[in-house]
Amino acid sequence: MLSALHSLRYRFVFALLGLLIIALVVLVAFTRFTLMPELLEDESTQAREALDRAQRAIDNEMLHLEVLSTDWATWDDSYQFMRDGNQHFLASNLNDVSIFKDADLSMIAFMRPSGQLYWLSGIDPMSGEHQGCAALDTQCHWAHPFLETLRARIADNPAQEGLTWLQAYPQKALVSVQPILHSDGSGPLKGWLAMVRPMSDEWLSKLHNSTGLAIKVQHSTDGEQPLKLERLDDETMRASRLISAAPRGEQLSIDVDLPRQRLNNRIEAMNLGLSWTLSLVVLLLLLVLWMLERVVLNPLRLFAIFTRQVRRPERTDVPASLLKRRDEIGILARQFQQLLEFQRQQRAELVELSERDPLTGLANRRRFDDHLATSMKTNKRRKQPTALMVIDIDHYKAFNDQYGHPAGDACLQALAKVMSAHFHHPKQLIARTGGEEFMAVLPNTSQETAVDSANRLRADIEALGIPHSGKVVTISAGVACSTPAETLSTEQLIEAGDQALYAAKDSGRNQVVASKDLDWA
Repeated sequence: MLSALHSLRYRFVFALLGLLIIALVVLVAFTRFTLMPELLEDESTQAREALDRAQRAIDNEMLHLEVLSTDWATWDDSYQFMRDGNQHFLASNLNDVSIFKDADLSMIAFMRPSGQLYWLSGIDPMSGEHQGCAALDTQCHWAHPFLETLRARIADNPAQEGLTWLQAYPQKALVSVQPILHSDGSGPLKGWLAMVRPMSDEWLSKLHNSTGLAIKVQHSTDGEQPLKLERLDDETMRASRLISAAPRGEQLSIDVDLPRQRLNNRIEAMNLGLSWTLSLVVLLLLLVLWMLERVVLNPLRLFAIFTRQVRRPERTDVPASLLKRRDEIGILARQFQQLLEFQRQQRAELVELSERDPLTGLANRRRFDDHLATSMKTNKRRKQPTALMVIDIDHYKAFNDQYGHPAGDACLQALAKVMSAHFHHPKQLIARTGGEEFMAVLPNTSQETAVDSANRLRADIEALGIPHSGKVVTISAGVACSTPAETLSTEQLIEAGDQALYAAKDSGRNQVVASKDLDWA
């Protein structure tokens, strides 16, 4: 019995059993302390993305309300109404309840330039009745909190620009107030037009239909956690985010209930994978016991060493001694080597696809974000500046509409070719980050040098002479720079570049504007 226990067969069995136990312990520990936290973090990311979608939907609603109120405020009939109080305007536009229902509005208010009420028309949230008032009498007293907020916002708006915000009291709503001007935007200012869109159940139902999310908006007094995730049970979680609202100091909570199906599916797949792994390990143990002969044992041990090394970052190939064999092990080794080469090729192609824009061949947003973060970190350590160029094709949507998407794609490819040739330094990167938006990272480059580079690029693209509505295709560019003296985060650098780009557009397009030249006051 002792001689049997000292045999290679039993020693190998005991060693494999020990390794099997260790592997199971490591696997359980890995699952408990590494894999599960990653799955939970992925679930948290899913919740944050859902909240982002919900907030974008609300932002789109606010933008829609802003556009609607601006259209009314720059309507000549509204201007005339503020001038002479035309009753026909009231009868044809404000006394019809369908106007409020079609636009999801609860109130339209006309106010004098000072903020004093001129006329209010709306639906009482308590009674549901349509009411119109020229003063806050008992009939329209429900609108008093809205008007107080409107007057405060107008008083704090010396630039006399339109404003849009969320209202928490007395009714959760979206509010937009716009200056009443002529349709061409000229003055003088005749007053203000305000519109209120309540966050009713019908409105939330529309958000659910457009986003697929079960969104709730509630008044909140909890100012400690702007973002909160509650795992209610194994099937459901609730993600919440606080957003500021009026009156001053109030907050609203965006709540989204989400299923945990993705996590449960992954855990189920993980358990299935663990079961299969365990089964394969046991099967392998039995196979090795059956093939204890020296001619098989030594090659398999060598092959096992190789399989552990193949996971390392450095390149590892099947040992030459196995590739030279003429038996089944040699065939297996050669097939594995071919599979390994194929896997390396596929991995390289996948990495390339994940970092390239398929239309232009430029880097995509993912690679841009990684490169920008790395460049800024390196340049910060070396105390060198990092310049960012934000580029937008002028009137590209109109070009697409006029000449068609194939011509639009060809235009993008032509411009991308020029940009690739322009940013040829190995550490520079030009990426397509949006439909017609490009961004370039220029490490160790001052803002002045970046502006000169942008102007050369603008001239080269204009020289292409791509026809567009009697002119040629041009670009506008904004340039920002993070320096050792004024260090910016990646978000701040991109924001500064965007603001410079907007200034270039507002100044007539086909030009370059540097962020340092903007008036931030």
